[in-house]
Amino acid sequence: MRPKFKTPGATMRGFTLVELVIVITVTAIIGGISSTFIRHSVMAYVNSEAYYQLADRADVALRRMSRDVRNALPNSVWVSATGNYVEFVPIRAGGRYRQDDFGRPDNIFSVLSEPVPVTAGDQLVIYNLGITGADVYAGDSIRTISSAPGSNLTQVQFAGAAYPLLSPASRFYIVNGAVFYVCDLANRRLLMYSNVAIPSAHPANFNGLTARVVADDVTGCSFTYTEGVMQHSSVVTAQLELSKNGGVVRLVNLINVVNSP
Repeated sequence: MRPKFKTPGATMRGFTLVELVIVITVTAIIGGISSTFIRHSVMAYVNSEAYYQLADRADVALRRMSRDVRNALPNSVWVSATGNYVEFVPIRAGGRYRQDDFGRPDNIFSVLSEPVPVTAGDQLVIYNLGITGADVYAGDSIRTISSAPGSNLTQVQFAGAAYPLLSPASRFYIVNGAVFYVCDLANRRLLMYSNVAIPSAHPANFNGLTARVVADDVTGCSFTYTEGVMQHSSVVTAQLELSKNGGVVRLVNLINVVNSP
């Protein structure tokens, strides 16, 4: 079968160069407009995700710190003059004791509440008022526990002199070191030092100690301490600012501190 050939002068269908250029130009304009809308939508989504991540991290850090501060020994919360760190002595255990037991020469008292667990390095605090003569940092209201470490103790023995003041409510507390939350703005971090030997002076020196990073990307951080009426209910104000990739989050948390010893 013979192949068929188009005769000269026959019309051939297709796009001219001008039409092709017009189509490409219109497509480029539509694509540019569409990409602008898509870019703004994508950037808005990325920024919102970054913001919520920063907010979540800041909230978790402040919640953790608030929980620890609320568990502080009464009248042990201390904020530095510059507001760059807060210090306190966390309560590990506690209960009530028999008042007349303190007449014994061997410094043993009976536990009236649930038996208390005692571990190595634990110390005993009674009636800490945070004032001269009854200050845990000065060593007035704290003693070393000499009872053998173990759980479910119904009697606790301590070493040293008798306590200068006894608790009217017969309360005692078991502690094991101090805790610091420190603003390390030079390295954009919020740090925590735990199980630190209770300092005898302020400001305390925690240089050289091992820290745990509570939050990073920190660009703002400060603490203030406001005493309440008769110091029975004070407030620690913690401010934390995190920033990353242009996103900034600032949170302020008011932490109630109960100072009834």
